[in-house]
Amino acid sequence: MEMKELQWNQIQWKNAETRVRKLQEKIFLHSKKGNLNKVHLYQKFLTQSRSARLLAVRKVTQDNRGKNTAGIDGVKSIAPGSRLALSRAKDLDLNGKADKIRRVYIPKAGTKERRPLGIPTMRDRAKQALAKLALEPEWEALFEPNSYGFRPGRGCHDAVEAILRGISQSREGKFVLDADIKKCFDRIDHAALIKRLRTWPQLEVQIHAWLKAGILDGGALSHPGMGTPQGGVISPLLCNIALHGIEKHLSQWISEIKLKDSKGRSLSRRDKVASLTIVRYADDLVILHKYQWVVESAREILNLWLSELGLELNPEKTRIGHTTNPIEGTVGFDFLGFNVRKYSVKVNHRGKLHLPEKTFIKPSKQSIKDHVDDIRTELRKCVTAEAVVAKLTPIIRGWCNYYSTVVSKEVFSKLRYILFNQLVLWAQRKRPTRGSNWIRAHYWQRGKTQLEFGHTKSGKWLGLKPHNTYGIKRHVKVKGDKSVYDGDTSYWAQRLRKLPGVSTRVSKLLKTQKGKCGLCKLNFCPGDIMEVDHVVPLSRGGKDDYTNVQLLHGHCHDQKTAAERTVGEEPLALRGARAVLK
Repeated sequence: MEMKELQWNQIQWKNAETRVRKLQEKIFLHSKKGNLNKVHLYQKFLTQSRSARLLAVRKVTQDNRGKNTAGIDGVKSIAPGSRLALSRAKDLDLNGKADKIRRVYIPKAGTKERRPLGIPTMRDRAKQALAKLALEPEWEALFEPNSYGFRPGRGCHDAVEAILRGISQSREGKFVLDADIKKCFDRIDHAALIKRLRTWPQLEVQIHAWLKAGILDGGALSHPGMGTPQGGVISPLLCNIALHGIEKHLSQWISEIKLKDSKGRSLSRRDKVASLTIVRYADDLVILHKYQWVVESAREILNLWLSELGLELNPEKTRIGHTTNPIEGTVGFDFLGFNVRKYSVKVNHRGKLHLPEKTFIKPSKQSIKDHVDDIRTELRKCVTAEAVVAKLTPIIRGWCNYYSTVVSKEVFSKLRYILFNQLVLWAQRKRPTRGSNWIRAHYWQRGKTQLEFGHTKSGKWLGLKPHNTYGIKRHVKVKGDKSVYDGDTSYWAQRLRKLPGVSTRVSKLLKTQKGKCGLCKLNFCPGDIMEVDHVVPLSRGGKDDYTNVQLLHGHCHDQKTAAERTVGEEPLALRGARAVLK
């Protein structure tokens, strides 16, 4: 059967993924070798590939579950038949054209400000996804080891572990530059970014068109002279490309200044570079060193480097602190929702009491406050205990999974107590005429170790797991030189099982299936949507146990569901059986 005769749910994604992955690995390899001509050659092959175009369309129309904000075309999602038509159309040619962008505003976490987003049309989203498939492996071969934001296979927990390693290099406390680049996405100089891209003319013209695309804010149309709109598929990658080189520049600078150790001996170039820790997550940076003057000088060097891109550090959000001693009344610093500092720990050594310092990373006070506020807000909206369990379970689970890799046990216990009091107040508001004994008997049940809030449905108790039922599991930082495009599938399959947020069920299935999808048999990769599927659907008498479940790619699950519908399967039953992990 020819490709043009296929229906969307009949596409052999295994073949498409394999073809694209082979091209991406070649791009990665030649980029590592510095062979730009070969890089550009394979990038052209990829962007003209039918398989890559199908993948690009799938990523922005099917894999983007829950992300359905429309651009100026008013299109939030498109049907399978239209997806196939879009992948065939000349609209995906890199022709140097770009649609206008729709400006929307979303709340900015922790502030009263609103963050502007630029939402492209569906056509431009697919084109950007296609360009990203070609550009990302080239730059993943070049990016610095301590850059963690918006990169496949890397994340917040890797950045935090890198900071912990930097602090733990010595027993002494360290000065820290906690820096934020001011309006990074909005102010990147277009000419400087294009120059750094070093890409082939056709793609350069296309990216320039996206950067210059008109922005429709309400009824007003503006044409940007700088910046790359947040909300675009390719924008995070362009931001990383623009900021690439910070680590190398600061390492080169410190290697040329005079530094001595505690005994007054001059440090070698290698030791000077090792003494400076640089960790970047998108536009947030942390720089650590034992001397305050080095950190202060690094701030000036960094600001000078950023000025070439039209950027600068945000003076209101950039501060110098210390991991042990208070500066302006504050010890340590907050980064990505974590608080990092050293504490004195009592240790009895050979009959003597010592107070060595140990680095602890915990949830920050602001993140705890925001989480408690989120729970309170949701409780006010809930009318029934069933709604409380349904609304709060993902909030609590997501928050605890994020902080499960650090020293959070005491915080989880404290939050369990706060949650209990909030639930008691909620129950009293809903049942003002009932006494405490009735409320306890109606809404709480004795669990294995503590009272559990919940409700009974079809004779089965459905409880709300409080914070202290979530365990602590240390995260292992990604190796600095590893990339999802290096061909080491076993390494990335092993890491997937241990990532924060991966449930016990999913982890067991990944191990049982050796990191492969149960349908297409391809390896799961970082960023893939993984869904638990019942081999025999529950509506057909299948059991909800390990003998009847498998882990599938999201799109493979969709294909299986579509095939089952054609033989009379009830779609709602299948959809209700899904457990989704992104």
